[in-house]
Amino acid sequence: MAIGTIDPHRFGRVSWTILGALGVISILAGIWPITGTATTWFPVLAVPAAAGLPFLIPPLRAVPLGETTWAFWGADVAGAAVMLLCAFLLLRAADERRSEPRPGRAFGRAIWVTMFAVVAGNLVRGVFSSFVVHADLGTYLGSTLANLIVSAVTGAMFGVLVGVAAAVAAAVGGSAPTRIAESARATG
Repeated sequence: MAIGTIDPHRFGRVSWTILGALGVISILAGIWPITGTATTWFPVLAVPAAAGLPFLIPPLRAVPLGETTWAFWGADVAGAAVMLLCAFLLLRAADERRSEPRPGRAFGRAIWVTMFAVVAGNLVRGVFSSFVVHADLGTYLGSTLANLIVSAVTGAMFGVLVGVAAAVAAAVGGSAPTRIAESARATG
């Protein structure tokens, strides 16, 4: 008698789409001609950085940008790694509980996962920045609170883009009978 194992925690198409879209946005945020042009056209994007908060989302870059130090580059990469790991864990937990979502649920899941992942990644960058500037406790707490608020808004903003990609992936993910058969196989 052959005993087979079924991985109950497999990642679905929507989850891979969310994680991939978040990774692509992080890479695009690390390309300065794109980020610099966006900041030129929409100067409001520069307000958090001017206030000493992390800029947009944690960027993935191969090398430090311009005159920045390797330490700031390392904090950015660590923030991006925490952001993607947080998204992975949140998506894995969501996939444990439910089968492939419909487009509306996929859109909502993408917004929440992106928002929480960006907050986690930017917290890493914010803590590093507070140590670099030798912030006192009051300044640290104030900048951390501001970082949480700005990162949640930024995450929600980018979450809409990720959500559109997730909704499209859910819509073209297969027919309803295929989804019902997959969920029946996973539960039984």
